[in-house]
Amino acid sequence: MASVETEPPPAQPSGKARRRTSAFIGAFVLLQFLIPLSYLTREDAGDERFTWRSFTGSEAPSCETSATLERAEGQREAISIEKLIHRDWLDYVGRNRRSVVNAFLQMQCEAEGVLQVELVNHCDDERGIREYSLRCGGERPHETVRTAAR
Repeated sequence: MASVETEPPPAQPSGKARRRTSAFIGAFVLLQFLIPLSYLTREDAGDERFTWRSFTGSEAPSCETSATLERAEGQREAISIEKLIHRDWLDYVGRNRRSVVNAFLQMQCEAEGVLQVELVNHCDDERGIREYSLRCGGERPHETVRTAAR
């Protein structure tokens, strides 16, 4: 059995190996900062899944959501959103999650004889009133924002 006293110490890594290792560690740490920061520049500001605010446990301000659709005959009718989508998805719509709102509008446009779908969120905070509308037939959904009057 070899003794610590008789074995030579391990060789030191070369300068080139140290630089590569340092560069790899530096790039890895930089990515750990940049990836979460990329969520701040997203188009969907209502998506707070990856922010520290999602861990605070505070209740989100309530929003009252309503939807209407316009039929080919020119009549407008209210949509009972609670009967059409799951409660979790209704919460996402109330938080103005664009991907969920757009999917809801697209789903309503697939019905027979629908010309336009509108969804309105009346929130009791600084988000104010957000109106989303989609003219059925291939256009992108349109969003209108009005801040709350204080």
